Amino acid sequence: MPTNKTQAKETPHERAVSILETHIREGLGGDLSATAICNECSEALPINLVKDAATVARNIRVGTVRPDLTAFDTEGNPIRFIEVVDKHAPESNVHEYAVGNDIEVVEFHLNAPREFVGYRRNPALDASLTVKARLEDLVAKRLEIDAHNLLCQRPKCEDCSTPLPLRTIVVSVKDCWKCGQNVSVATGYKDGQALEQDEFTKEELEFVRDSGVILERRFSATVGAKYLANVCTSCDQIQGNWFLYQDPYHDRFNLPQAEKESYGPCDKCATRICLTHGEFFDYDGDRECPHCVAEAEKVMCPHNPERECFYPNRCKEEGCYFKYRAYY
Repeated sequence: MPTNKTQAKETPHERAVSILETHIREGLGGDLSATAICNECSEALPINLVKDAATVARNIRVGTVRPDLTAFDTEGNPIRFIEVVDKHAPESNVHEYAVGNDIEVVEFHLNAPREFVGYRRNPALDASLTVKARLEDLVAKRLEIDAHNLLCQRPKCEDCSTPLPLRTIVVSVKDCWKCGQNVSVATGYKDGQALEQDEFTKEELEFVRDSGVILERRFSATVGAKYLANVCTSCDQIQGNWFLYQDPYHDRFNLPQAEKESYGPCDKCATRICLTHGEFFDYDGDRECPHCVAEAEKVMCPHNPERECFYPNRCKEEGCYFKYRAYY
């Protein structure tokens, strides 16, 4: 680590590079943990900045570029560029060279806002405090990567290569809002967002039912429609999704029992499950089963419930079209 006298002469950019160089040298052969947000799925990626690295060099030319820091493997091949961005982004040819030669690029931005947000009368002071906070983060090894060319680590859809969403199904015990008795309920989350029971896959439905959860399609006066709902085994009342996902009071009495975590299915090639008609393709992001919708729109003949009435208005005024034409 540079002496205090040397540090005083360094610019913030040079100081950041020196800190990172020291951390990397000390971490060679071990682990230097950093985090980054995936460009494709927005998931936090755990990164080891010294993975497969044997040496690190500062500000040396590699091919046609000169990164701030370059990590080399045991055979002397460059495997990772580490760039510190202060006022200007690294030259675009750094990324172009890296992509063409299968080299990782990670960037740390000194001017990326962290703890200092909002408006100040002196913008220069705000920027100075931000850089100071970032340097303190680097010294403490709180290494948050601001930009990178790292590949998404999630499994991909076999059909369209889209990263699959992370789905978490949680079975827990709650107090029924109606009778107060314990009831096992299932809630779901897709990449941290609420996943309603109608969107559960066949395997997820089997998991929650094997865990003792009762799911039935019930009518909700609040929603004004039927949906697949958790049902209390004591009083037969549905446990509404507002109560399960949003009610902060009852969430304190939530006791987790079981959890299932999996990737997929793909949102861009989505199929959904209808308990009556089986799987159907989700063409437009519409969760309603097209077969159920078509059946709901049908008007059945009052004289033969198995036959659809094709002329309900005419039949209402003139009598049953089929009855008076001897088609029965």
